[in-house]
Amino acid sequence: MEPGSPTVEDFRALARSSPWRFTTLHFTHRREREAGGTPDDQPVEAWLDRKAGRVTVRSSKGVEVIEGPPYRTAVLDEAELGFTAAATTERPEGLTMRADGLVEVRPEGWHFDRGDPMWLDYLWTAMLDPVELSDGVDITGVAGTAVRGRPAWAATCRPLAGRGEEWEGGYEPRCSCCALLDSAVSRLLEYGPEDPTLTYPALPTSYRVHLDVQTGIVVDLAPTDGRGGVALTNEIHAVDELLNPPR
Repeated sequence: MEPGSPTVEDFRALARSSPWRFTTLHFTHRREREAGGTPDDQPVEAWLDRKAGRVTVRSSKGVEVIEGPPYRTAVLDEAELGFTAAATTERPEGLTMRADGLVEVRPEGWHFDRGDPMWLDYLWTAMLDPVELSDGVDITGVAGTAVRGRPAWAATCRPLAGRGEEWEGGYEPRCSCCALLDSAVSRLLEYGPEDPTLTYPALPTSYRVHLDVQTGIVVDLAPTDGRGGVALTNEIHAVDELLNPPR
């Protein structure tokens, strides 16, 4: 699929689609945020194997291997890991695909039992499966482009505050304390209206987000205003190739 001329709905569909667009990924990740960046401000190299339910991360601190969805409290055995992988690569009940192969509707709460292994915090899992950008977000300026030589779709994303106690129509990040779109909206959801940072002038109100077309992951994210929030990049080296992570 080429960058082309994507629409807002195309961008939302791509944001829902990552779990069904690849099984292995080799990439380099770097981030900056108020709460801290990658160790020693250096990039980390990662090997994600969804078939095995495993990610290997090499940072300045050494090599770490993480297995299983981050939301589970029990350790997955091999049979459960195999089930997770099968559910990721097959079409489960509740999944509706568009004619172009992107996801129109995905099973509710998919990431709770099928999410990628987490390194550092939930921002990691959100950037690999950015479904939180598909709803509760005002999306403008959608364009086809390229990021580090790979086709990508870019958009300006502004998180929306929800209505009432049910937060109806609002932005719902994977984890509101480490949201992709760190903002007054995400902090209101996490900490409530008394949070003193809600009026922090450097807090972004929107972000420019680039999604890789082949994989659906976030490859570039940066605030469009403010000096705080989150900025990250993911440089993709290989997709659906045999992995050879360090041990």
